[in-house]
Amino acid sequence: HPQTQGKIERFHQTLKLWLARQPAAWTLEELNTQLREFQHIYNDQRPHRALNRRTPDATYRAIPKAVPKQLPGQEHFRARMDRIDQTGTVSLRYGGRLRHLGIGRAYKHEKVRILVKDNDVIVIHHDTAEIIAEFILDDSKDYQGKKKHPDPKTGV
Repeated sequence: HPQTQGKIERFHQTLKLWLARQPAAWTLEELNTQLREFQHIYNDQRPHRALNRRTPDATYRAIPKAVPKQLPGQEHFRARMDRIDQTGTVSLRYGGRLRHLGIGRAYKHEKVRILVKDNDVIVIHHDTAEIIAEFILDDSKDYQGKKKHPDPKTGV
Protein backbone atom coordinates (compact mmCIF):
# COMPACT_ATOMS: atom_id res chain seq x y z
CA HIS A 1 0.00 0.00 0.00
CA PRO A 2 1.46 3.41 -0.92
CA GLN A 3 0.74 4.90 2.51
CA THR A 4 2.50 2.03 4.28
CA GLN A 5 5.42 2.28 1.85
CA GLY A 6 5.77 5.96 2.75
CA LYS A 7 5.83 5.18 6.48
CA ILE A 8 8.54 2.56 5.96
CA GLU A 9 10.63 4.92 3.81
CA ARG A 10 10.34 7.63 6.50
CA PHE A 11 11.43 5.14 9.18
CA HIS A 12 14.43 4.11 7.05
CA GLN A 13 15.38 7.78 6.67
CA THR A 14 15.32 8.24 10.46
CA LEU A 15 17.40 5.09 10.97
CA LYS A 16 19.97 6.07 8.32
CA LEU A 17 20.37 9.58 9.77
CA TRP A 18 20.83 8.16 13.27
CA LEU A 19 23.41 5.59 12.08
CA ALA A 20 25.31 8.31 10.16
CA ARG A 21 25.82 10.18 13.47
CA GLN A 22 27.27 7.06 15.17
CA PRO A 23 30.88 5.86 14.95
CA ALA A 24 31.29 3.48 12.02
CA ALA A 25 30.60 -0.14 12.96
CA TRP A 26 33.40 -2.44 11.82
CA THR A 27 31.80 -5.72 12.81
CA LEU A 28 28.33 -7.16 12.58
CA GLU A 29 28.23 -7.32 16.39
CA GLU A 30 28.95 -3.57 16.65
CA LEU A 31 26.23 -2.82 14.08
CA ASN A 32 23.71 -5.01 15.93
CA THR A 33 24.57 -3.20 19.18
CA GLN A 34 23.91 0.15 17.48
CA LEU A 35 20.63 -1.13 16.01
CA ARG A 36 19.46 -2.37 19.44
CA GLU A 37 20.28 1.05 20.92
CA PHE A 38 18.30 2.75 18.13
CA GLN A 39 15.37 0.38 18.69
CA HIS A 40 15.36 1.20 22.42
CA ILE A 41 15.47 4.97 21.79
CA TYR A 42 12.87 4.79 19.01
CA ASN A 43 10.36 2.68 20.98
CA ASP A 44 11.01 3.52 24.64
CA GLN A 45 12.46 7.05 24.91
CA ARG A 46 11.44 9.13 21.89
CA PRO A 47 8.02 10.80 22.25
CA HIS A 48 6.01 10.75 19.02
CA ARG A 49 3.97 13.67 17.74
CA ALA A 50 1.19 11.45 16.36
CA LEU A 51 0.90 9.63 19.72
CA ASN A 52 0.25 12.77 21.82
CA ARG A 53 3.94 12.95 22.78
CA ARG A 54 3.94 9.41 24.19
CA THR A 55 6.42 6.72 23.23
CA PRO A 56 5.31 3.89 20.94
CA ASP A 57 5.91 1.37 23.75
CA ALA A 58 3.78 3.30 26.26
CA THR A 59 0.99 3.63 23.70
CA TYR A 60 1.12 -0.08 22.84
CA ARG A 61 1.02 -1.14 26.49
CA ALA A 62 -1.86 1.25 27.32
CA ILE A 63 -4.28 -0.53 24.98
CA PRO A 64 -5.92 -3.75 26.21
CA LYS A 65 -5.17 -6.66 23.89
CA ALA A 66 -7.91 -8.66 22.21
CA VAL A 67 -8.31 -12.16 23.59
CA PRO A 68 -10.99 -14.78 23.02
CA LYS A 69 -13.83 -14.44 25.50
CA GLN A 70 -14.24 -17.31 27.89
CA LEU A 71 -17.70 -17.99 29.20
CA PRO A 72 -18.17 -18.11 32.99
CA GLY A 73 -17.32 -21.59 34.27
CA GLN A 74 -15.70 -22.54 30.97
CA GLU A 75 -12.20 -24.01 31.23
CA HIS A 76 -9.46 -23.77 28.65
CA PHE A 77 -8.42 -27.07 27.04
CA ARG A 78 -5.71 -27.76 24.46
CA ALA A 79 -4.24 -30.90 22.99
CA ARG A 80 -1.23 -31.20 20.73
CA MET A 81 1.40 -33.63 19.55
CA ASP A 82 5.11 -32.97 19.74
CA ARG A 83 8.50 -34.66 19.96
CA ILE A 84 10.82 -34.37 22.96
CA ASP A 85 14.13 -32.77 22.02
CA GLN A 86 17.56 -34.27 22.70
CA THR A 87 17.87 -32.44 26.03
CA GLY A 88 14.68 -34.07 27.32
CA THR A 89 12.44 -31.02 27.08
CA VAL A 90 9.44 -30.01 25.04
CA SER A 91 8.24 -26.44 24.44
CA LEU A 92 4.75 -25.11 25.05
CA ARG A 93 3.36 -21.62 24.57
CA TYR A 94 1.49 -20.53 27.70
CA GLY A 95 0.54 -17.06 28.90
CA GLY A 96 2.01 -15.50 25.77
CA ARG A 97 5.47 -16.95 26.41
CA LEU A 98 7.34 -20.08 25.45
CA ARG A 99 7.73 -22.52 28.37
CA HIS A 100 10.13 -25.46 28.43
CA LEU A 101 8.82 -28.59 30.12
CA GLY A 102 11.50 -30.85 31.61
CA ILE A 103 10.47 -34.41 30.73
CA GLY A 104 13.82 -36.20 31.05
CA ARG A 105 16.59 -37.33 28.69
CA ALA A 106 15.32 -40.92 28.90
CA TYR A 107 12.49 -39.81 26.58
CA LYS A 108 14.55 -37.83 24.06
CA HIS A 109 13.17 -37.94 20.49
CA GLU A 110 9.98 -39.71 21.66
CA LYS A 111 6.62 -38.55 20.29
CA VAL A 112 4.21 -37.29 22.94
CA ARG A 113 0.69 -35.95 23.32
CA ILE A 114 0.39 -32.85 25.46
CA LEU A 115 -2.90 -32.09 27.20
CA VAL A 116 -3.37 -28.64 28.72
CA LYS A 117 -6.22 -27.59 31.01
CA ASP A 118 -5.66 -24.05 32.28
CA ASN A 119 -2.22 -24.33 33.97
CA ASP A 120 -2.27 -28.14 34.40
CA VAL A 121 -0.31 -30.11 31.79
CA ILE A 122 -0.11 -33.85 31.24
CA VAL A 123 2.45 -35.35 28.85
CA ILE A 124 1.51 -38.77 27.48
CA HIS A 125 3.77 -41.11 25.49
CA HIS A 126 2.34 -41.32 21.98
CA ASP A 127 2.85 -45.05 21.46
CA THR A 128 2.22 -46.49 24.93
CA ALA A 129 -0.32 -43.92 26.28
CA GLU A 130 1.71 -43.86 29.51
CA ILE A 131 1.60 -40.58 31.47
CA ILE A 132 5.27 -39.63 31.58
CA ALA A 133 5.05 -36.18 33.19
CA GLU A 134 2.65 -33.77 34.85
CA PHE A 135 3.13 -30.05 35.39
CA ILE A 136 1.47 -27.13 37.11
CA LEU A 137 2.69 -24.19 35.04
CA ASP A 138 4.24 -21.29 36.93
CA ASP A 139 3.86 -17.93 35.11
CA SER A 140 7.10 -16.64 36.61
CA LYS A 141 9.34 -19.38 35.14
CA ASP A 142 10.33 -20.32 31.59
CA TYR A 143 11.63 -23.76 32.61
CA GLN A 144 9.00 -25.94 34.25
CA GLY A 145 10.01 -28.89 36.41
CA LYS A 146 7.84 -31.99 36.78
CA LYS A 147 5.10 -31.97 39.37
CA LYS A 148 6.25 -33.81 42.49
CA HIS A 149 3.97 -36.62 43.62
CA PRO A 150 4.00 -37.67 47.26
CA ASP A 151 5.92 -40.85 47.99
CA PRO A 152 3.30 -43.54 48.80
CA LYS A 153 5.49 -44.90 51.61
CA THR A 154 6.35 -41.64 53.38
CA GLY A 155 3.55 -39.34 52.14
CA VAL A 156 6.14 -36.61 51.37
